[in-house]
Amino acid sequence: MDARGTPGNLDPAPPQELDGWLAKVSAGAMSRREFVVRAAALGLSASSVGALLAACGKKKDTVSASPMDTTLPDELVIYNWQYYMSPKALKGFEKQTGMRCRLVYFGGPEEIAPSIEAGKSYDVAFPNDMWVQVLIGKGLLQPLDVSLIPNFDKYVTQQFFRAPSFDPGTDGKKYSTPYMFGTTGFAARLDEVPEPSESWGALWDKKYKGSIAMLNTSRDALGEALFLLGYSPNTTSQDELDQATKKLIEQKPLVKVYDSDQPKNSIIGGCAFTNCWDGDAIAATKKLGLSKVRYVLPTEGYTIWMDGVCIPKTAKSPYAAHLFLNYLLEPEVAAENANYLGYEPVVEAADPLIKDMVQRAMRPTPEVLDRGVFAEDLGDFNAAYEKAWEKVKSA
Repeated sequence: MDARGTPGNLDPAPPQELDGWLAKVSAGAMSRREFVVRAAALGLSASSVGALLAACGKKKDTVSASPMDTTLPDELVIYNWQYYMSPKALKGFEKQTGMRCRLVYFGGPEEIAPSIEAGKSYDVAFPNDMWVQVLIGKGLLQPLDVSLIPNFDKYVTQQFFRAPSFDPGTDGKKYSTPYMFGTTGFAARLDEVPEPSESWGALWDKKYKGSIAMLNTSRDALGEALFLLGYSPNTTSQDELDQATKKLIEQKPLVKVYDSDQPKNSIIGGCAFTNCWDGDAIAATKKLGLSKVRYVLPTEGYTIWMDGVCIPKTAKSPYAAHLFLNYLLEPEVAAENANYLGYEPVVEAADPLIKDMVQRAMRPTPEVLDRGVFAEDLGDFNAAYEKAWEKVKSA
C-alpha cells in the first residue's frame, strides 16, 4: 500500500479548492502544515502560500465554529473486537502518521456504551449496526466532519452503505463510516452432515449434541430462536421473547461453546453446526475446502449486519480519529483487512484486490441483502433481551 509521510489525503486538487482549504484552516479543521503541503502540490511558491495563510489569519476571528485540534497524539486508542483488523493495515497507518495504534478489546458490542459512560477514553470504536443506533441515542458519539473523510464520497458508492437505516443522517449529521458487512447464518461440516437442513432447527438437533457452536451475543442467539419460532428478531413482545428464551435454554445442553471471537475455529475444529457470520464460513472454507463446508442462510429468515466505525464522545483526538476513518476506506487498506478477516469490504474498488475466489463468490448480492433483516435498537426493550440472555447463560 502507498504509505504517505504526512497525515490526511494529500492528492493534488485544482486551484478552486484553495478557498475550501483556507476555510478549513480558519475553522481549525485543517492544519497549516497540511495546507502548505497541499498548496505546494499545486505548484504555489512559498511566498504565495505565506500570503494566503496571512490573509486567512486575519479572517480567523470571524469564524464561529469551535476549532478542532489538529495536533497528532503519540497514540490512537482503538476499541474493537479482537483479531478484527489486519496488523499490516495498522502498521501502515502508524507509518503514515507517526502515531502508535493501541488496541483495546471488547467481548461484544453491548460493552461499548457502559465503557464510554464510565468515562473510558477511546478515539475510535467499532460497534455493529444496531449498536451504532444505540450509541447515537445515548449521545455517546461525536458527529463526523465528513470533509475530513474524503474517501467516504470517493469510494463508498452504494446507498445501502452510505445511509444505512441505523445511521441515515436524517438529522443532518453522520456518526459512522462503514467497515465490513455480511450475513448471519450457520456453517455445516459436510463430512459430519452430508445434507444439512436449511432451517435454524438444525441447531436444535439432539443428534449433534456437543457438536453445535453458538454466537455469544444476545441479539444474534435470541434472534435465531425468534426466527425459528416464526417471530421477528426485533420483537418487543415479552411473550415472544420468553418463548425464545425457553427455546435457547432447551438447546443449551447441546451446545459445545458460545463464541463470538473466533467462530471459524469451531468450524475448523469439526463442529457439525456453527452459528456464525459469513466471514467465518469463508475463512474455514479457505482452510478446509469447498467439499467440507456449506454456509446456510435459513429459510425462516436471517439478519444482515454492517459494522460502523465511530468516534466516541470521550475521544482525546477526534482529528486523528478522522484520519483513521479515512484511511480504512482506501481500497488497498479495505482489501488488506478483507483478505485478513475473510469478511466483505464496503468499498467496491477493493473487490478486485480480494485474493480468494471463495470470498469473492460469497459476497452477498443485493437480493440476499434485500431478504435479510437488520437488528434494530428497541429502546427500553433492549434491556429485556439482555435479561433474557443472562437467564440463558445462567441456566
